Amino acid sequence: MVFPKITTIPQLNRNLNLGAGHGGYNELFAAIELPKTEWGNYCTWKDSRYTRNCISSCEEYELLLMCWGKNHKSPVHNYSFQQGWIKVLEGELTIQRYEMDREELCCHKKEMLSIKAGESTYLNDNMGFHEVFNTNEGNTISLHLTIEKVTNWEVFRACRQETIKVKPLLDSKSPDCE
Repeated sequence: MVFPKITTIPQLNRNLNLGAGHGGYNELFAAIELPKTEWGNYCTWKDSRYTRNCISSCEEYELLLMCWGKNHKSPVHNYSFQQGWIKVLEGELTIQRYEMDREELCCHKKEMLSIKAGESTYLNDNMGFHEVFNTNEGNTISLHLTIEKVTNWEVFRACRQETIKVKPLLDSKSPDCE
């Protein structure tokens, strides 16, 4: 079964509230074709780092719009055992996956994946830790879905050879965010 195109935020929220359905979230995310007029008002920007902007959330999921300036990147982190999907709406992101060696407290690089505007990917903690960075010459905008809210995640700090629990912060929240 192929999802019909999802072209509005209310349509996307309606589909998310119905659950994964037969085709799952991979098909749902592949059907997203949101024009900038739908997501542009959710954007916030910081010079020093990417921003995390909540579009909608409930107990079952959290939908974020992330805004990445040139050379912005996330820390090396996991999702605290949640499943996640990323769809690039504009620009390009690269995801570097890592295998964590908890005895030696170090991360070993695994595969790297680039996703361009219109493309999406799936991540979970069984795939290891990951780092996301903007590889576009300009800004990049991406949509991020996690099943259940991520209330904390583990961040690997190579300089100190340690992992720490961090509560992810939001830069903005729409009225549809709990």
